[in-house]
Amino acid sequence: MENFFGGLGLQTILVGGLVIVAVGFILKKLFKLAITVGVIIALVYYGLPILQTVMARP
Repeated sequence: MENFFGGLGLQTILVGGLVIVAVGFILKKLFKLAITVGVIIALVYYGLPILQTVMARP
């Protein structure tokens, strides 16, 4: 592993680390967005029929 990093310059290693951090940040945001969308879909899917039955009762 030392030979691999030895062939790279300091700037290349820093840019690689920055890319890894950026990809992690984007994936974290997308994961939060996916969870939020999933919760909203579940609420609509399960909440709408309950709301319709409650509204239909006189």
